[in-house]
Amino acid sequence: MLNLDPAAVSLMLRAKRKMTADEAHQVAQILGVPTTEVLRQAGIEINDDVRRVPIKAYMDDAGNVSYLSNGTHEHIAGPADCPVATWGVQLRSPNSIKDGWLLFVSPDHISPAENIDHLCVCADTTGKERIGVLRRGYRTNTYNLVLWPTMQLMADQSFAWASRVLWIKPA
Repeated sequence: MLNLDPAAVSLMLRAKRKMTADEAHQVAQILGVPTTEVLRQAGIEINDDVRRVPIKAYMDDAGNVSYLSNGTHEHIAGPADCPVATWGVQLRSPNSIKDGWLLFVSPDHISPAENIDHLCVCADTTGKERIGVLRRGYRTNTYNLVLWPTMQLMADQSFAWASRVLWIKPA
């Protein structure tokens, strides 16, 4: 598909032969990924598509989300190709091995029904937000939330919206 000798492709994929920009573009099209990701995987530092993501909130070890005051947001480089308006949540739990981990959250508030079996920020009908894996509830029109990272179950809850956690970055 690259119109190259198989030996040349083998050498290129084993980093024994340099990949040209045109070849990186062709590989990206074949794999259905951005060219910048192919270049990144080839060991080339790419910064032009990196978004700065604000860390807007933190969560405690019970999965409760608390927002930081305006003007106090730290910004970090987001994962490649993260959507515009992605935001971050930091786990603040000194007794957890996951203390300091960052969760990158989708800006979209969508129906909890569309987020079954996904790790999400979920807002209940009072506006309180928690992070966990959404499951179907035991009663009609309710949801179970398995809190992250403790795995405690909140059964038969009502949620107004949910935003998927797109990526997790260990500290």
